[in-house]
Parts: sequence; structure tokens; C-alpha cells
Amino acid sequence: MSSPVQNPPCNRSRGTVTFAHHIDQPLDEQAWRLMEQGRYGEAALLYKEILRTRKRIPGWWNNLGYCYLRLGELEAALDCYRTALKLAPRNIDILINTGGCYQRLEQWAEAYRCFYRAWKYQPRDVDLLNNLGVCLVQLERPEEALDYYRQALALAPAEGEIIGNLAAALARCRRWPEAVSCFEKALRLLPEDVSIINNAAACLEALGKCYLAAPLYARALALKPGEPQIRQNYAACLMKLGDLATARKIVEGLLRLYPEHRPAWQLLGTIYEATGDTGAAAGCYNRAWGLTSGGEN
Repeated sequence: MSSPVQNPPCNRSRGTVTFAHHIDQPLDEQAWRLMEQGRYGEAALLYKEILRTRKRIPGWWNNLGYCYLRLGELEAALDCYRTALKLAPRNIDILINTGGCYQRLEQWAEAYRCFYRAWKYQPRDVDLLNNLGVCLVQLERPEEALDYYRQALALAPAEGEIIGNLAAALARCRRWPEAVSCFEKALRLLPEDVSIINNAAACLEALGKCYLAAPLYARALALKPGEPQIRQNYAACLMKLGDLATARKIVEGLLRLYPEHRPAWQLLGTIYEATGDTGAAAGCYNRAWGLTSGGEN
């Protein structure tokens, strides 16, 4: 989750819950041990074999979903979680796992519905409250997210990630002074959290305090030098400060890493235009708009 806060707030993950195995089922025992060893492909094959004849055990569907999740097969994982949820619609862990899978697929409305159903059964769960807030921010409902974040912080007042999420939601609501105050608290607790540093810088930039934002972007970039959004943010901030030479250097570094990054070509064109080099600017804009390829001037 972009402007003025370019990166999505962090999502505290409670992890995916797997269910205890049934010791009277040899195949289940084997599958469980394979999961413990990180052999998720083999475990998935065993769970599929078990479920061919025993299709109504929600825990096994859940565990198969977990295997697929670890294998990066998100759609297959979601199918398993939904099947488990049909068999156990009030199971909090399965609701949370299903919501988490929807989150990874960026299907925020569905994720929110799963987390909300789980929260009804477990209203003081800090991770659920935080994840509800994350979903609402992604759904462009940041004002509603604030209440969930504040409930979470009432239960866990020193959780830096949640404070950072609250700050980002406040920034989305354009409540800048409150956002800055929350970012300061979050950074005291998590001084090396790149997402919080970047979002704090974006908030200060929106307030016109680019001279404060630029060092934060530099700090974030030092911690995560390969992150294109931070490079772009930092360069754009330096442009506002009039430091076109450094801004150009940063964007050119970004384009060496990601030569097809169109927003970076657009920004480089803007930098060239600001220096009066309209020919170079035009070439960059053409690259940004897909009118020329890398081999053309």
C-alpha cells in the first residue's frame, strides 16, 4: 500500500497454523514429519493421497494448504484452505490461514472478511486487529483502520510495527502531525525497519520538510540498497531540494539494476529537463512511455 506513503505498511504475520497430526494414521505421521523437515512437495503428495479417501478432515486440508503455500503455489493453497473452511467454518486458525493466503494474493476484501470473522470469536487478538487494519488501508478505508490499530496498541503498546502501521494510516488520512509523532515512536522501537523509515520520510516530504526526509531515505537505502521504490523516492526528494546531480546519480544507479523501470526513466527525464538538456530528457521520456527500446537513443 502509494503516494504519499509509497510502501504498504508492514503486516505482522502470526504465521500459518498447522494442526496436530493423528498418530493413528501412518501416512499422516509421515506427511507431518516431511513438513517438519521442510520437504513440502513430498508432504503435499502424501496429504493428497490421504485425502483421496478421507476428504472430511479439515486439519489435513489445512496442512496441504500450508505445503502449497510454502511451495509458492498460492492458488492451490487457497483452494485447500477454502475446503478446510467449508468443513470447519468457525475454526479460528483456518479463518486466519485463509485470510493470510488472500493477503498474499492481494485479495484484500476477501482477506478482510476472513480476519473479521475470526476476530468476532477472538476480539483481543493483537495480530488479527493489526491485519484488519492492514486490509482496510489497502481497501482505501484508512479511517476505519485507525480504530483497529489503536485497539491492538491498547493490548500491545510497544509493538513498533503496529505503531508504524498506525502512522501510515494517519498519513493516508492526511493527519500529518499525528503521523509524524507515531513514526517517531515506531523508529525508536524499530530503528532499522526499512518500511517505517521510508514511510516516515514520505510523511515529512508531504509536509514540505524535504531536508528532514532526505536523510531518512538515505538511511533506508543504506539498509536496502536494491529497493527500487526507495531509490526513486530519495531521488525525487533530492530534486525538490535542488540537488539534481545526486538525484541523477541515484536514478542512473536504479536503472543499472532495473533497466526497464519506466517510472525511473520518467524521473530521469524530469531531471534532465530541469537541467535544460531537453534532448536527453526526450530520450528518457520515450523510454518511459515505451516508444524506444534499450538499444535505441
